[in-house]
Amino acid sequence: MSDSENAQITGSTSDAVNREQKLRLRRLAMSFASYMVTFSIVVYCWVQGMISLRVAGEFLVFSLLINGTVWYLIHTGRNLKFRDPSMTSVQMIVSLLPALWVMAFLDAGQARAVFLLIAIVPMLYGILALTTRQFVVVGLWFFAFYGVLHLGLWLYRPEVLNSELEILQTVAFALVMAEITVIGGFISSLRGKLRQRNLELGEAMEQIRELVNVDALTGVYNRRRLFEVISEECNRYSRMPGSFSICLMDIDHFKAVNDTYGHQAGDAILQAVARSVTEGLRAIDCFGRYGGEEFLLVLPQTPLEGARIRRCMQRKPMAAIM
Repeated sequence: MSDSENAQITGSTSDAVNREQKLRLRRLAMSFASYMVTFSIVVYCWVQGMISLRVAGEFLVFSLLINGTVWYLIHTGRNLKFRDPSMTSVQMIVSLLPALWVMAFLDAGQARAVFLLIAIVPMLYGILALTTRQFVVVGLWFFAFYGVLHLGLWLYRPEVLNSELEILQTVAFALVMAEITVIGGFISSLRGKLRQRNLELGEAMEQIRELVNVDALTGVYNRRRLFEVISEECNRYSRMPGSFSICLMDIDHFKAVNDTYGHQAGDAILQAVARSVTEGLRAIDCFGRYGGEEFLLVLPQTPLEGARIRRCMQRKPMAAIM
């Protein structure tokens, strides 16, 4: 593989990574917006005297710290070292912490139910990336944190607990989480299959484009692609004056070779000519079979003096070609 091809592959990979990073930042912005919606409810609870200003401020600090850390990792590219550069599972799990912190200071069980409902929202983000197994892992973390909350309330504030209501909320939470896990995992698998099909389709289209533009016998460009390149160079010349050259080549006495040695020998000569000329080309040059034994060479950014090419096949023994 040539240096130019390596550079193109490296550039394409870098562009793809940059697009993915920008997409992750947009998703982070959506996530931060969700935090702010929840913060508005926290503020309402403070206004109604359900929590103190300190608790509301701590929710805001936690939210800024979580989102700021994720933004820093993406902005600096450190997230690319992780198995999941989007950090989807981690973001979903830690997003529950600020809501649980507020729930720990709420006396009314109905108010805690509101935040429990809000805490389920981050699970929806998992549909974008998580498998069913990953959904289960996140769900278990959610239940673990929810269990820690109830343990803390039972140890330090047992008077705010209502057994019947808490059991109902826990069962409902479990059922909703289970449904989201099943549905989210199914949708995520469909997205994965669609992504794989798109990749396969892209590869198939690339192969089709290659078949359309390449001469089957010699492996160089065909007449159709040559005309496209000439049209592109003419358009470029009209926008930015410069020079480009076109060289038309043919093989002398080719008919006599076919008549004497057969068409297989003629095909071997055509292939040898294509290989010989291609070896001395630049990355920007375009070489193809114009038709029959005629070849066409398009030399961008090349004046007439630079277009004089050595007749590399002249005096070459036929045995060396065949």
